[in-house]
Amino acid sequence: MSNIIDRIGEFAHRQKLSIRKIENKIGASNGTISKAIGKDKDIQTKWIALFVEQFPEVNPVWLLTGIGSMLLYKEEKDNIESKLASDPQGEYETRASKQNQEIIASLKQVIAALEGQLKEKERIIELKDRIIRELEK
Repeated sequence: MSNIIDRIGEFAHRQKLSIRKIENKIGASNGTISKAIGKDKDIQTKWIALFVEQFPEVNPVWLLTGIGSMLLYKEEKDNIESKLASDPQGEYETRASKQNQEIIASLKQVIAALEGQLKEKERIIELKDRIIRELEK
């Protein structure tokens, strides 16, 4: 089953970007993403949030769930660009910015929920480890 780190790797491959270039763009240290990909490990949610901010062409729903297309549709981008060009008052840009902020807020909620699930799973693992140690005695 594909996970977020696999999808970041898939994006890099399709866009012909090195993982190091992605790490640089999001401000991650060398190996933050590449080691996670190589060892099939998760990365911190702050890197996912920064990835979404730095690569706005990536469909955030696809990144988090694998559902939908990897990239936002070119037609959508072209439509937005044409509306921006024909909107001297900046009204469309303000609405688009508000929508983007709402999307980011929603993604942050999803990330917070996933972090909560991760913490719960870590507690379960700790409990299982403790039970194993007790049984080994």
